[in-house]
Formats: sequence, C-alpha cells, structure tokens
Amino acid sequence: MAEKRLLLDPSTSESEEPEVHMTRRAGGVLHAIQHRPLPVSRKSVLGLLVSFTFCYFLIGRTGWVNVLDLDVLHSDNYVTVQHQSTVMDGFLVYSNSCRIMEVDPYKNEVMRHFKRIKYKSCQKLTPLTQVKFEAKSQKYLLSIDGAAFGRYPVGKQLHCCYMSVQRVDEMKVKYTKCQTFKGSILLPDSAEGIIVKCDSGGRQIYINGHATVPVKEAVQQRLRMASEADAKGYQRPPSVLMLGIDSISRVNLIRAMPKTAQYLYDNGWFELAGYNKVDDNTFPNIMAVLTGYNLPNAMHACSPFVVGGLDKCDYIWKQYQQRGYVTAYAEDAVKINTFNYLKKGFKNPPADYYLRPYLSAAESQLDHTTVNGLVHCLGYLTAAEHVYDYGLEFTRRFLNETYFGFFWTNTHSHSDISQTSSMDSYMEEYLRKLVRQGTMENTVVVFFSDHGMRFGPTRATWSGHLEERLPAIFIWLPQHLRRSHPQFVRSLQLNRNRLTTPYDLHLTMKHILAISGRAEMESLGPAPDCPQCQSLLTPVSPQRSCSDVGIADHWCTCWEYDTISSTSKESRMLGKRVVSYLNNYVAEFRNGTFAKLCAPLSLHSIKSAFRAHHNALDPDEVHTYRLIFVTSPNKGQYEATLRHNHTDDSVKVTGSVSRLNVYSGEADCMNDFAAKKYCYCRKKKG
Repeated sequence: MAEKRLLLDPSTSESEEPEVHMTRRAGGVLHAIQHRPLPVSRKSVLGLLVSFTFCYFLIGRTGWVNVLDLDVLHSDNYVTVQHQSTVMDGFLVYSNSCRIMEVDPYKNEVMRHFKRIKYKSCQKLTPLTQVKFEAKSQKYLLSIDGAAFGRYPVGKQLHCCYMSVQRVDEMKVKYTKCQTFKGSILLPDSAEGIIVKCDSGGRQIYINGHATVPVKEAVQQRLRMASEADAKGYQRPPSVLMLGIDSISRVNLIRAMPKTAQYLYDNGWFELAGYNKVDDNTFPNIMAVLTGYNLPNAMHACSPFVVGGLDKCDYIWKQYQQRGYVTAYAEDAVKINTFNYLKKGFKNPPADYYLRPYLSAAESQLDHTTVNGLVHCLGYLTAAEHVYDYGLEFTRRFLNETYFGFFWTNTHSHSDISQTSSMDSYMEEYLRKLVRQGTMENTVVVFFSDHGMRFGPTRATWSGHLEERLPAIFIWLPQHLRRSHPQFVRSLQLNRNRLTTPYDLHLTMKHILAISGRAEMESLGPAPDCPQCQSLLTPVSPQRSCSDVGIADHWCTCWEYDTISSTSKESRMLGKRVVSYLNNYVAEFRNGTFAKLCAPLSLHSIKSAFRAHHNALDPDEVHTYRLIFVTSPNKGQYEATLRHNHTDDSVKVTGSVSRLNVYSGEADCMNDFAAKKYCYCRKKKG
C-alpha cells in the first residue's frame, strides 16, 4: 500500500492537539512497527538492554509509556479484514479525472488514538416486562416476564402500571394516566411507546420503556389498495431499509467494526469505495440523499428555522408513502437529531412510525448514562439499541408488505473513533437477525454513513482528512432482483471503484421505486442539484470529476497534493485572506444579525500548507491550495481549500471551511449551525 503524506508538519503533528472534550484513547498495533533486518552483535543487544533498564528506572513506567507507547503492543486493537477494494495498488478510484487514495486503517498516526472497547450490558438484570405483537388480536401484549420475576426484590405485592407516550410537538410529549395491570394487558393501538413502572412495598423497583409498531387503519388501507393495484403474478415490489451510522468512515468501519465489515464483504453486499460526501456535516449530506438538494437549496425549499418549514420538502420516504408503502424514521440522541439540532424539526410526524416521541420520553423518564457527551445507556438498552430494535420490529411487522424504513444512530460513533467498536459484535449479529427474519429476501438494504470523524486528534492527519470525506456504504440486493436484473449487479460491481455521491444514492432510491411498477422514473424527477448524477444501478462514468457531480473542491478526495512551506509569503497571504473571509461571513450572516455577538478572528499560525497537482480543466493561472491554520482569540483550528488566480491575485474559498477542533462553550451566543463554528462570543455564558 502506497505511503500517505501527513497533513501536519512533523514538528507539530501531535504536539498541539485540537482541544477535544472527550476521553482520549491511546492505542496501537503490532502492524504499526516497521521491522527491518539489521546486523546486530551480542554487545549491541546487551547495550540496548542496559539502556532500556536504565531509562525505565530513571523515567519510571508512566513516563516510559510516553516514550515507547507500550499499548502499541496490544494486538487485540488490530483485527484483519480480508477484502479487495482497490482498483489498482494504493487507489480506490483511478482515472484521469479522479484519483482517490486508499487509506491504511492501521497507520500509527491514527492507531495511537484508537483502543478497542468491549460491549457492556446496561443492566445486569433482564427486563421485568416485555411486549409482543399478537397475530390473533392484532395488538401488542404487555406482560410480566415470569423468568425475570424472581430476580427482582418483590415483596408480598407487586403493583405495575404503564403510561402511553403522546406527541405534542417535536420538543414536547405528554403521558396518559398510568394504567394498572396484573400479569398482562393488551395495549391500545394508540400506544406507540410506553413507560412501565412497578413498585413493591411502597418503593419503585422497576422502570422501563417499550416502543411498538401498532396497527394503524389508514396505513393498512393504503397497503391494501396498493397491493390490489399491483400487477398480478409478479414478485411483490421490493422494500427499502436504510441503516445509517453517523460519522463512520469506510476505513473506520474496517478498523473499529471488523466483524461487521467482514460480514458485509463475505456475504454479497456491494461496497462503494469511492463514495464521497458533498458537504460538511450530517444535515446537508442526508438532505442530498433524501431530497437531492444541496444545502443552500434545501434551506430555501424547506427552511429548518421556520416551524413547518422542514415539512415542505419532498423526502424520498414521502414519495414511497404516496405510492402505497408504509414508512418509518427513527434516530437516537434526540438533542442532536438531524432535523432538530439548532432547527425546528417537523410540525407533523414525517413518517407513519416515528420514534422521536418515545425516545424523548425515555431520555426524560429512564435511568441513563452518557459517554462522550451523548446518551449511552437508556434504561435496559443503549440508545442505539432502541433504534435497532425498533427497526427490527418494523421490518418484522411488515415483512409481507412494502415499506421504507430509515434508521439512524449517533450515540456510539459521533464523538470518538473508538466507541463504535463496542457495537461490532452486536451489529454483525443484527445483520444476521435480519437474514433469519426473512427481511433480506425482498428488501434493498443500504448500510451507510454521512461522513467520517470531523474533529479530534486524528482529523488533522492525512488519514483523517481522507476518512472525513469518504463515509462507509454497502448495498444489499435481494436474490430475486439479482436474477431478474443482472445489469444491476454488474453496475454495482463497476461502481465500486468509481466516484459516487449521496445524490446518486437519492436517484437509486427513486430507481427502486420505479421498478416497483408504481411509478415512472421520469415522474419521480432528477436530483435537483446534480443533473449529471444517476442511479447506482446503472454504470457511472469512470471519468467523473468532482465538479461533474456537485462536490466542491474542499470536499473532493480526487486531488493529489504536494506540501509547500507554511511560512512562505504566499501561504501567509492565503491564510489572512481566508480569515478575512470568515470574518465577513459571520458579519454578513443573516443580514448582520450576529455581527455584534462574535469577536473578529485573526490568523495565529499556519500549521500546514499544500498545493494541488494542476487540473487539466483549470486555467494555467489558477492554483488550488489547502491550508490548516489556527486563529485567535478562539484557538480555532480550521481547514480551507482555496483557488488562487495568480493573474489578478483573486482568492476564492471553495465549499465551507472545516472546523477541526471542538468549540463547546465558545459559540453559545450563536444558534445557527452554519456560522456557529466560526463564532467566538464576545460574552460567554456563566
């Protein structure tokens, strides 16, 4: 594998780490140590041993770990995944228009911050209550689990009751009166989530929550009408299941979730190794998938800052719903939900089954723990497991119907490259459960992410730069689709090593809907902000460039860069220009609304500077640069891509400017996610 260049100067690569409010995880692998045969004598070996012993006692073990990093010898951090993803040695995509380099998952610059984490159950006891859908009554039965009963401190009497969770709006829920029950009780169809409490001897001994997927007559009628209208004698139209994990790059999936990755590689899933994000964070990348809009046009079409604004967009799940599918959307960590963090959320539930009200109640009512600032355990399960269980139940309930489900988790992957390793065995088994349940027989499944880790100590490395822009994505096609449409298989095989985008994924979802026979592709429309994008079930051009498919230079991984002096006159000039751009952006943002709240930034230093190899499509006088720089007074670490015209000396910032270190507490006076990372509040709260 070709060696990659560091994005940081060697002298500053780790000595000035970004200020990250999380637990730093040190680690390494045997693979990171380069072994070379050296001629040694007995005297040399003896001398090294004496030196080692002297240093150990002189420095002490704690200090010696900093010199040698003994954790690098912990081989359990390094788990090999057998796969072949490159189109040629060292490249995932290789053409005259785009060359995306492969990243070694086990490079020491990243592995020194990675440590595999073991899964731990949230509770030692099994839940006292359970819910199960009964085919005969077509209702959920809430019951006491007799097997678990003896493990709880139950006295002479046990009193249990449940409250149904009801949505008021995106931020509020209300509860019904606590309904008592003994042994078991059938839940009403209106109960989509419940909180159960039990007490004995005057004290509460149990509290838990259960999410359900009850019968809704309007949904059943829609499914019946669509089924009756389908062509007789043909295979039922395929369903769609989208399983998303926030902030996990293709490379970190291999590094942190090797069992899951190996399962995907070994069981006929189609990888898209050249899948490149189109913008900075979750919202614009998910909007590209769900609507085909880029960020500015999404903000215009369905402003997230106005109540009811987000409801206006024609999400892909709406298009499925309008054509006879049942829909579901679930996401953990309610405070940072994609459509709610610094946004108004939905006025009406966006899908037939919506988990947010239940999770809002669970976070409020149940015992919970936090890891890296996000909810981790939530009652008897992790927050992510609530989402995964809901997805499993939704697909089980509608196994013989047509559905579109979107299930997204943040809590085990958002803030740390190591934490998601704790869910590796769980996720592998989860995918196997879907198979055993029969879900995969008639469902197109997309296992994907929005981007890689966007901040933290690994982000400013060359590996971190590429990982942030290349999220994981695998697609499953049911066997009957592979047989009836062999061209789909061939297209996905070809597209593995071609530049692809979230806009292509959007059009793929439309293509799946079109082959259902319930819609024509033309009636579903294009991806509005990527006219040249296309379904991934057709071969994309091997000569695609980022400009062809709506990817700004700043997010494009097709570029090859050379390191240039970070202290040169040109580098300093470019650094000052981009800081001036940031100040103007904040000052003019929302017609100057925030100008007086944020202190102006100044250039403190340039940590690294790079110049891209010349693109044949660019004028000779235009050069592309990438800078990593630090500003004052906020000690903000940023990354920017600029185009410098040497003829007229103009400088253009492409894409947005990335913030590489966290800024919690610095920008609390700003409630707009687009400009928040550039603001340093003149007045701090508290």
